[in-house]
Amino acid sequence: MKILVSALVGTVALGAMVLGCAQKRTPPVAQSASPPTAAPAATLPPLATDDPAPDKEKRPRFGESVVYLDGKPVGVIRASELPLALKPRVVNLGGGYTTLRYGFVDYVRALGVDAKRIKALHLYGGSRVVVVDKAEVARIGDGIVFSFVQGDRGKPRVHWPPVKLNVNSTIDMVSNVAVYVEKEPPVLDAQGELVMPNGSAVLGKVPYAPEEQGNGTRVYVDGALVGTVKRKKLTDDMRIADKAGAAAKTEATGGEDRFSLLSYASKLRPDAKQAKSIDLVAGDDVVGRVSSDQARALSFHVPPRNRGQAVVDMPSAREPSAPPAKGGAQQARISAVQIYVTTAPPSRPVVDIDEAPEAAVRLGQGGSGSDEEL
Repeated sequence: MKILVSALVGTVALGAMVLGCAQKRTPPVAQSASPPTAAPAATLPPLATDDPAPDKEKRPRFGESVVYLDGKPVGVIRASELPLALKPRVVNLGGGYTTLRYGFVDYVRALGVDAKRIKALHLYGGSRVVVVDKAEVARIGDGIVFSFVQGDRGKPRVHWPPVKLNVNSTIDMVSNVAVYVEKEPPVLDAQGELVMPNGSAVLGKVPYAPEEQGNGTRVYVDGALVGTVKRKKLTDDMRIADKAGAAAKTEATGGEDRFSLLSYASKLRPDAKQAKSIDLVAGDDVVGRVSSDQARALSFHVPPRNRGQAVVDMPSAREPSAPPAKGGAQQARISAVQIYVTTAPPSRPVVDIDEAPEAAVRLGQGGSGSDEEL
């Protein structure tokens, strides 16, 4: 009995001690509950892609990987839009597998620029910028290459050489490339932020790039980017008239005026009117290849709020030199027009429009853009 009572007393005493400890620890737990409510705010930026609002704001940065030379757009890193002089490197992956990779410095050379003149190479991965200065370009520039995530299509990915890198950071996927030859490149300040040579903040845009860049259909002549389609740049002298002399309309889009593709391209570069052939590109796919006779008959329109993306009336196989029948032509949304005047088009398969997802025409596509901006 004494043993039972002693055990009972011990149990009660132990419970009291536990209760006392729990009561004493309660205030700290309550006090530490406040900081975790603030912690998620600090971790939100890396998870911004899961939040629709921030994702929508950042999306244009990842739309196309644009290459800038001293602030001027000179191309987009897509397999279908690489400079004609840029040759791939065949890399042995082992086990009988190979892949193709392209050098960033080789890209600059393909533009006709002496690589020794490169003052800096900046590789953008969203908001992160890798600064490769002149000395590092000279040392390892030829070893910094890119490939496409799906072999011959998809977004570009950086491959770094297996050596010690004297750079501020590294990235995987490329959103933009800035090359500086004539202009002084931005530099990193003491806090590691990118600033202009005069110390002013870069403020999130590609330095020296024009304020109005646009996302319209890109126009290349012999592999060189000469401009983009802008709705506000369509003029009366580019309109295609029907046999009665009235402006031809596109019934499928509510009576949009049609314009001559070669007339527009010739305003960007006069020798485009002498086109020997044209490739019509939708994303990574060539969806049309036309001869010089067909080229003169190519027409297009730009739907409102479509961010300058041209919808081209594809030529009829039965009448290659005639404009498409009113309301009966197959149409394709085109991201790039490759015009060949003095060079031959590279050997690439022509994909059926129905098998090219980016060629699909949907009214209002890209609707966040303003007609005034295009």
